[in-house]
Amino acid sequence: MSTMKAVIKPRPNPGKEWKKGFDLIDRPVPEITNQTDVKFKVTAAAVCGTDVGIYNSKDSLRDSMQGIEYDKVTVGHEFCGKIVEAGKEACDLLAHKVVNTFKNGGEKYVPEVFRGKSVSELNSMTNFIDLINEHLNATAEMHVTCGTCVQCRQNDKHVCKNTIIKGIHEDGSFTSYLTVPAENVLLFGQHEIPPDIIAFMDAIGNATHTVEAADVKGKRVAVLGCGVQGLMAVAVAKYAGAEKIYATDVSHGMFTAEKLEQSRFKLARDFGADYTFNVAIDDEKERFYQTVLDESEGAGVDAVLEMSGNYKAYEDAFKVVRMGGMLALLGIPGGKMVVDFSKDIIFRGVTVHGVIGRRVFETWDMMRVILREGLAQKFIDSGFITHDIPLEEVDKGINALANGEALKVLLRP
Repeated sequence: MSTMKAVIKPRPNPGKEWKKGFDLIDRPVPEITNQTDVKFKVTAAAVCGTDVGIYNSKDSLRDSMQGIEYDKVTVGHEFCGKIVEAGKEACDLLAHKVVNTFKNGGEKYVPEVFRGKSVSELNSMTNFIDLINEHLNATAEMHVTCGTCVQCRQNDKHVCKNTIIKGIHEDGSFTSYLTVPAENVLLFGQHEIPPDIIAFMDAIGNATHTVEAADVKGKRVAVLGCGVQGLMAVAVAKYAGAEKIYATDVSHGMFTAEKLEQSRFKLARDFGADYTFNVAIDDEKERFYQTVLDESEGAGVDAVLEMSGNYKAYEDAFKVVRMGGMLALLGIPGGKMVVDFSKDIIFRGVTVHGVIGRRVFETWDMMRVILREGLAQKFIDSGFITHDIPLEEVDKGINALANGEALKVLLRP
């Protein structure tokens, strides 16, 4: 039996310590057992904040992973790869995706070997999967949904109540091979979007969904938090046509005001922020409030994108959002916060929108367009990918993210 290296986390057991860290072990290469699945060979995987949380045995993730049926799971849910095998029904789904993916402006990315072919013609090719492997890059939406619950039937799959997340509840991408339902696959032309960017489109999708929810075109937007998600939200909001972007973050401990300015704030401005404010400094916090009011006739911003997951940022959000504005919340805070709903939300007509995952596949479609139009190259040129390391050095990548040295970390199996 063929084996591969995999980064795994043991399932947490009630009443027992859930050891911090990951283990690197040999696991069998997965086989296709469901005819609607495809097998990927992973070319690059990316580390996100959720992976750091799993590594650190965070309580919320412990609760989520206690119910999995396996004693261990291969972690990771961001990746780019090549399709190397597909079940019979999966081949038909892939043929439909090849025909439909490159419509509406993407026709030039269709490989010549597939150009003008119908679904039946593609299905009749004996080497169809080999040609996909040769000519297309691919990734997958790693939230696997049921398709039958109320949310799924209303095209709200991102909030399916039966969601299984690959890399949390089932084996994910920190390895050489994985299987995914063909329905969840996304295909890309060789020269459409760089594979290193495809590897973390899952994460870009969270920021894009947040921007999408706030409908930022022509609006004044505050982005609270300039970590990975906040910086991507700034970039996406700029490409989506935001009129003015105000970005905030905080210096703390070894992450000094100077370091914040030279790293995250510099990137935020490169990505399109008009102003940056270190709200750990009282004068800067006041300057943030005053700048927003001065530039909006005293009204405030049209939308706040909360990306930090810090309740102090929620206080800032209520300070700067205008009457009738929106708070789009992606950051995940711990604990609880007292909210004056009458004063801060109801009487001011403020909309509060929680964001989870990506709308399937609307968010991916929006991402595809803006990444093609230059955002992908901007991420590459900016040095947003700070670490590109072998899979075996996953601990190094996790630690770099935890101490603020890294933004996007790629792992190579």
